[in-house]
Amino acid sequence: MDDSKEPYADRLRSLRAEPSRDVAGDPARLRRIGFTRAEMAGQGAAICTTLDAEAPALSALAARIRDRGFDHIAIAGCGDSWFVGMGVRHALETLTGRPCLAVQALDFAAYDHVGTGPGGLVIGLSAGGNTPAVMAALRMARARGAITVGLSNTAGSAILAEFDGGLQVHATRRGWPTQSSTAAMALLVKLSLALAPASPQHAQIAAALAGAPALADATLAQCDVAAAQAAHAVADATTVFFAGAGPHYATACFGAAKLRELSPVHAAAFPLEELHHYRLPKAGDALFVVAPDAASRERALDTALVGAAEGARTYALLSAPDRDIEDRVAGTIRLPPVVAALAPIVHAPALQALAYHFAMTRDAAGLGYPGRRVEVRL
Repeated sequence: MDDSKEPYADRLRSLRAEPSRDVAGDPARLRRIGFTRAEMAGQGAAICTTLDAEAPALSALAARIRDRGFDHIAIAGCGDSWFVGMGVRHALETLTGRPCLAVQALDFAAYDHVGTGPGGLVIGLSAGGNTPAVMAALRMARARGAITVGLSNTAGSAILAEFDGGLQVHATRRGWPTQSSTAAMALLVKLSLALAPASPQHAQIAAALAGAPALADATLAQCDVAAAQAAHAVADATTVFFAGAGPHYATACFGAAKLRELSPVHAAAFPLEELHHYRLPKAGDALFVVAPDAASRERALDTALVGAAEGARTYALLSAPDRDIEDRVAGTIRLPPVVAALAPIVHAPALQALAYHFAMTRDAAGLGYPGRRVEVRL
């Protein structure tokens, strides 16, 4: 069938606009992988630049939000922007004492906006600055009386100008998202610090945020070799699972997203508890468990036990030695310790490195995912 003659041909071309392809050796994909690697190495600088450059705008925005008041927060995004919301939810709730939800922007615009109103603070993220679902979510929230704030990498974009406030993320995105996500999370935590009253948690998170740029860069350096070894060991997998609890689930989501983008394979993230309700994993599967704190430890051990019994290739991402877990997994990637509220900012680079080495190992082995062309009547 000639797609060019179909009534939805232009729509289909737009939907498939990504220039890279799934075959091994695709130059467009390899070029973008190279950009991604360079950008993941510059995350500390991007976080610092973002926080410094946006300090005046952030202070003014925080004052306006405090004047109007809010009793709940929603963070709307698509893809990595949605995961950014997941990544900061724990920090925002801890600091402000208000419930915070990370919402998929299309779902919020179409269905889930009914719970927001004049007491809502709704923040939308769009790197390009005009993602239709995110813009629709913010417009719906504004119509219901909520405070609306846009975040974007793109100066002068619609999302920064149309709503009650806007903050720019000073990060590049020539590759797939890395620093654009971690810098956005840091900016949202900084905003919540400006909205929150003084408390022991406030002081702890503020101090941790000050050290986060250097620690994020240190994570990449510390974990790169172990990530490369794990990637090499499971590079033949065409389905890879990630799991984590609480804020570590966001880290797992970033890992799955980078693997999907950089490599032509399927990858999915599960909440750590949910992994045990669907007969997962299976023999030969690759599974990465992000469990860097005590709250995740027991379910992570359960996952290691099941993975070993089923013959899955399981890897643990831990902050401290844990012989019970490490004796039952194929390998360990050691993460630097950090307060849970900031863990996704600091730990995401380890999963980004894994995705990079996985993609490069598969490509060097000539492993693509070409599939077959399916003719479908539109």
